[in-house]
Amino acid sequence: MNVGNEPAQQRAPGGGGGEGGRPGVRLFRRLIEDVRHGADLAQLADSAPRRWSDALLAETRFHLAGMMNAVELAIGLHVSDARVESMLAELGPGYARHAIEEELEILSPELLGHLRRRAAVAMLLRQNDGSGAPVSIAAVDPGAGNDRYLDALAALGIAERRWSAPMLLDAPMRPDLPAEHFHDLAWTVAALLIRGCEADAAAGDQGLFRALVQATERLIARHDEGRGAFALAQLCARSLTRASRLALAPAALVDARLLLFAALAEGEIGLSIEQVIEALIDPLDEPRHAVLRLMNIDDAVAFRTMELLAPLTGAAARGDIGLAEFVEDYRLFDAAKAVAWLMRVSSPPALVEKLALMERAQ
Repeated sequence: MNVGNEPAQQRAPGGGGGEGGRPGVRLFRRLIEDVRHGADLAQLADSAPRRWSDALLAETRFHLAGMMNAVELAIGLHVSDARVESMLAELGPGYARHAIEEELEILSPELLGHLRRRAAVAMLLRQNDGSGAPVSIAAVDPGAGNDRYLDALAALGIAERRWSAPMLLDAPMRPDLPAEHFHDLAWTVAALLIRGCEADAAAGDQGLFRALVQATERLIARHDEGRGAFALAQLCARSLTRASRLALAPAALVDARLLLFAALAEGEIGLSIEQVIEALIDPLDEPRHAVLRLMNIDDAVAFRTMELLAPLTGAAARGDIGLAEFVEDYRLFDAAKAVAWLMRVSSPPALVEKLALMERAQ
């Protein structure tokens, strides 16, 4: 499979070529995005040197396959045309999961990035499924008006357990995605089913196209992103006071609850959950240092965090020496550096882009 050898062609924002006096900057940015996305697709296709860890790659493929299985089944249930139902049956179960292997370029960078972050959350939960009461529960006083948090945390725990189910590629997984990613996945599966059915359909069969489009639209209309783990994590965080969020953040890290920590950090530092998770699993230490410092994480919990994240970031190869170096560097990474990093990543994308280009030119 050579899908990883050519960058995926993504349409530039705003369409067309009317980029004013900044075509070089726009083109450079687009090329960087396309090359990075192409590399990620190649990883998924197992046809390029590793940028993701093997474990993270396997977890991502598991989530993609499981949710595609579920969406394919749901689309089939929403089809009201008996002829199209028969055509889908002829494809066999799990058709989309197999077909995507030959059409990886239709996976958008946004969906693939979300799957990678979701897989990172699940991977930590899978590797750290210990016994006993989680610190993130034990640290909260049930009699202090925290019932809403505890209820939301219980619901989040159920959602997260579904993510860390046995890795069976032919089993469905609830597609509890944020709305925009669910829409993307649903139309991806619909496109694969349409292409698969076209082999047995007459040329220009509008009935097939119409039936699958309508079924997908019905499925999308029924999707409730509020039942997903990302939304439940946000509900946990929003049900707490600022002091409680800061106090619980270390407990979430000790429990390997990456999603819960990201939600707690979202309300404190202004980055989205996805940005916080991305910072924590970044190959570089600076984003991790900054997020942990902004959340007032002490050295011991920072060490525990890096120990948990090592299989995701590639730091595991450095062993105990790498962990010790991480903590030493963290001690030198003060609040001023963390705030400077936050200001940089929170700035308008155009400004970040231009400053990066100027730095490269020096």
